[in-house]
Amino acid sequence: MSFEAMGRRGFIKVTAAAGGTLFLGGLTACGQSSGASSGGGGQKGYSGDVAITGLASLIHSAPFFIAQSEGYYEEEGLTLEHIQFPGGLDTVRGIESGIGFGTSSTIPVFIAAEKGMDVKIFGNVYTAASVDFIALPDSPVTSIEDIRGKKVAVSTPGSNSSYFADRTLREAGIIPGKDVELISVGSASDSWTAVSQKVVDVAWTASPLSEKIASESGAKVIWRSRDYVTDWSDTCLVATGSFIDENTEALKGWGRALKKAMDLITNDLEKAADVYGTAIKYEPAVALEALKNSQNFYSLDFTDAQLAAVVAAGKEQGQITKEPDMDAIVMRNFLS
Repeated sequence: MSFEAMGRRGFIKVTAAAGGTLFLGGLTACGQSSGASSGGGGQKGYSGDVAITGLASLIHSAPFFIAQSEGYYEEEGLTLEHIQFPGGLDTVRGIESGIGFGTSSTIPVFIAAEKGMDVKIFGNVYTAASVDFIALPDSPVTSIEDIRGKKVAVSTPGSNSSYFADRTLREAGIIPGKDVELISVGSASDSWTAVSQKVVDVAWTASPLSEKIASESGAKVIWRSRDYVTDWSDTCLVATGSFIDENTEALKGWGRALKKAMDLITNDLEKAADVYGTAIKYEPAVALEALKNSQNFYSLDFTDAQLAAVVAAGKEQGQITKEPDMDAIVMRNFLS
């Protein structure tokens, strides 16, 4: 099937499902999606796709599932199809290449802006470092202090799991490469396999998979990155400047819908967990435990400390090479 026959939005969906990276670099300059909108910035309704990083695998996505399932989108005149992307930078490229808006890991937005992409942050989403570290139920490792002389599985060099392993260990006075060995093994599932086969002692993971593994195997969470990183923006709302100009009211409506979903997580955890668990096909008790562990980390608001921490992390990893123009990238009061 040709690109013309499939249509741009269909091609984005197929490629996103396949990983997102192959086509995105070549289409960045081709303009935005032809998704139907009810009009310009003063119009409320919108129908189209929205890019979500790690939609089915990361706890930050709970408000999006809830807003859709509970009719909060519909109340705002929004008909949205969530399109999953595998990583933050892929998500930002998808947004810039045609989808127009979505949610991404926060660091990649600053990376993209530095590279000249027309992307802006207009809301926070998940305000905790999301990487956890788990071990077998009978492991002698019961705290981060026990990790000396052991091996920790991370994803790849430069990944979030690698960064947070290094940072949290150093915060605890443990030096990677000297006191502990970091082993790159791949995904969270691969990491858990490495622990199960006793290739490493501790695996990286993230909610809700942390709670799923614990429920099924008795695994124990040894430490969470957020125990050591107290100011953070893990994921955020992002759109291109032109999409914001053309769909201001629709984006504000999206923010209101997500705020209702976040409020449901705060005020009726069991109902929120039931909706979320159904959406991701998790057992109710596991979804409840995962959402309970993250209940206090959903917010549309930023703090200066959160943004500074994200930029500092990007610089430390060599991903951000200069001080970003915060006022040009972050629209702090857009959803107020």
